Amino acid sequence: MASATSNSDSNHEEKKQTLNHKNPKNVYQIGGLQVEFPYQPYGTQLAFMSRVISTLDRALRDGHSHALLESPTGTGKSLSLLCSVLAWQQNYKTRFPKGRFSHSNHGIETKPSDTPLPNNVEEAEPIIPTIFYASRTHAQITQVIREYKKTGYRVPMAVLGSRKRYCTNHRVQGKDNVDEKCRLLLRDKKNIKCPEYKCVGSIMAKTGHNEVHDIEDLVKIGETVRGCPYYASRRKLETANLVFCPYSYIIDPNIREGIILSGAIIIFDEAHNMEDIAREAGSIDLEEETLFKLQSDLEEMSVEDEVTYEPLCEVIDGLISFIGRNKDSLAKRDSEHYFASWTGDKALRELEESNITQESMRCFEEAIVHIEAAEIDPDMPYLNVMSFKILKELSATLRYFFWRNGSHILDYQLVLQRSKRGKRPHTFSLWCMNPSVVFKELADLSLSIILTSGTLSPMNSFSSELGMQFGTCLEAPHVIDANLQVWAGAISKGPGNFPLNASYKTADVDTFQDAIGKSLENICTIVPGGSLVFFPSYKLMEKLSTRWRETGQWSRLCLKKELFIEPRGGTTDEFPSVLKEYYDSISGNNRLIGGNRRVKKAEAQDDSKKGAAFLAVCRGKVSEGIDFTDDYARAVIIIGIPFSNLYDIQIEMKRKYNDAYKSSKNLLGGSEWYCQQAYRALNQAAGRCIRHRFDYGAIIFLDERYRQERNRVSISKWLRQSINLYDNFEESMQGLKAFFNSVKERVDIKKLESQENQSQRNENQIQNKSIHVEKPKDMADCSLVNQRLCTSLEGSKGIWCEEDGCVFNPIFCPFCSIPNTCLGVKVIATDSSNVQFQSKILFLADQVDVTEDAASKKIKEEAGEVQMKS
Repeated sequence: MASATSNSDSNHEEKKQTLNHKNPKNVYQIGGLQVEFPYQPYGTQLAFMSRVISTLDRALRDGHSHALLESPTGTGKSLSLLCSVLAWQQNYKTRFPKGRFSHSNHGIETKPSDTPLPNNVEEAEPIIPTIFYASRTHAQITQVIREYKKTGYRVPMAVLGSRKRYCTNHRVQGKDNVDEKCRLLLRDKKNIKCPEYKCVGSIMAKTGHNEVHDIEDLVKIGETVRGCPYYASRRKLETANLVFCPYSYIIDPNIREGIILSGAIIIFDEAHNMEDIAREAGSIDLEEETLFKLQSDLEEMSVEDEVTYEPLCEVIDGLISFIGRNKDSLAKRDSEHYFASWTGDKALRELEESNITQESMRCFEEAIVHIEAAEIDPDMPYLNVMSFKILKELSATLRYFFWRNGSHILDYQLVLQRSKRGKRPHTFSLWCMNPSVVFKELADLSLSIILTSGTLSPMNSFSSELGMQFGTCLEAPHVIDANLQVWAGAISKGPGNFPLNASYKTADVDTFQDAIGKSLENICTIVPGGSLVFFPSYKLMEKLSTRWRETGQWSRLCLKKELFIEPRGGTTDEFPSVLKEYYDSISGNNRLIGGNRRVKKAEAQDDSKKGAAFLAVCRGKVSEGIDFTDDYARAVIIIGIPFSNLYDIQIEMKRKYNDAYKSSKNLLGGSEWYCQQAYRALNQAAGRCIRHRFDYGAIIFLDERYRQERNRVSISKWLRQSINLYDNFEESMQGLKAFFNSVKERVDIKKLESQENQSQRNENQIQNKSIHVEKPKDMADCSLVNQRLCTSLEGSKGIWCEEDGCVFNPIFCPFCSIPNTCLGVKVIATDSSNVQFQSKILFLADQVDVTEDAASKKIKEEAGEVQMKS
């Protein structure tokens, strides 16, 4: 149930909700808590915050509860998350003012362990859950911290990052081996050689107790006071209520050492790839050359400290012997690759023959602990950082493999591969097929895990793959009018009536490649601004680009738009510069002439050229978490369906694994899992187009397979029902042209109407005219409202209801295109017999969609229904 306890005005700007500077503390009653929210929330945001709060309440009652929340880009997901979870934490702190935070040093170590946790430990004081907000990249974390700055909440916080990002020592920063140089400078605690480390306290004093900051802020302060931001961030972690960090600080057991997750609230933002990330965290690949280098380093160290390094040497020697024993029996996969694999007892026997057992791993881990201790003892020999990092990664993977007395050996594939490249062409791999091996540990440790993204759909694989139950699932609607602001079309045939099918059977056919090129040329002629063109793979993108250069199609495309190509692998150095050039080309800051020379728009603008096109791949950097708002992406064009390479060894093994354990582990079948991965990547790419409430654009699917309903059913719900099917290319181009000829004007009208409606609502709230209305019937709890919101209620301006002794204000849908759409009423005043309803909001059940899952019904039965007095 949500009620606004602020009479402040809140207007909307073109792109986003507007902060109310007159009274920033807009307080809304959501799920029994007072939540400060800096704007008048959308209905989607109310539903989202309600689900977060109900999940945390359930977690507190049941010990654990987890949520899977999808909310499309532009719906204010991050802000809603922060406000609701911080309001819940603040309420908890108020109830237990002497509680300690869950990440304190009294917590439980987070490495996998076969030792059961004690059940009879009495807590001397309640544990207040620490909030860990994790996202994929530091750039995304910076964006989330910007949202945190908009809130009214201020708590002790920390931002975790690597030494490489934080270091301000000019003799060290920017070098490849920052970690190693840092450790060497700090080895002798009696004679620390890093002056910045000595001034950590200066940074702490400058930032204050609750001051909002990101990595860049700490680095700037560190440079000013000559202090170390890295160790300042670690010190802040000790008292933080809110911690921002990349995924690896939560999922990777080596990186999260010292971070206590027991009883914490963990938020994974942009979590659509979480299954893959968890599998990778439990896997390792070691090239033969790396193993021999590691063997050499360890043998050198064992001369000085045989007791510590001998167990490590034995494990690495065992892996090298494993390669030597099996390298001549590999099966041929193709002309350049040979392969063999083992799982279960066979994998266990292979490792045992290499002297790698549960017992040897205990000695291995003890040696690693000893090496870590040597780091702070200048008199002890110390292994180089890179070799030590590899040993820790190997230790973590083997620990998972042997974990729980070997119960996970069937979840792993032991693999040996050989390519024809190099003197030592073999690779040892231990691949995790089941992400729950890694993730379930987090679910058991934490109070609650919230997975959220703009594109989690299809959702039904998350529970089985991650080995946890999600008590709350939400697939929220978009804040836009999809029929008005999006032209969505699946085009089956290109110019000349040639079928478009990017499957492997036809992708190499010249006529198909030419048809795609001509289709893009026509689309680029119509679409203004920027277009993002997504291919299923780098291989197909490069194949088509090569063909178009040979036929002259590339030159014809360049006459319509500047063309940019996503660098293969999205390398750190190259990608940002290409992205900037794409932005600049659309904004007109500069143009590329010839190879490298840039000139200003005024000198080189070709009026026939409309913006730019970025050729990219699904699952690449362009498709993930980059903002292409407004003209930067007026169209997203998806060629084919982004199925992964069916013949990739890991994909093939994962499919077989899911088929084998579909029933016993309640997994999706291999083919169904394979399809879901493709559509999750597709939905992520499609989501690049619409970035805020008044954005607009076209989402175009070029492939005849989209004609079949089974190939559309997994597309995001907000988009799926708006897709038009076209068998005639010319007809589709007419529709696309008509859309762009009128959409800007229509969206401008919508924007104006929204502002006028908001002004009218504010006036209604101020005037408080006494008009009799009948008693509202069948009120619904806000936490159960499914945001298909809009049914109009004519004349709903009533305030005074004598029968109920209450004064009402209507609650309007803030993003509906129908003027004065009423969702329910807010009680703004009562007589003495009805004071319990003061400031409450009640929704009209016949005006909105109300859905109740099993958990919601249970809560409702326990709490009892709140009804208006008759």
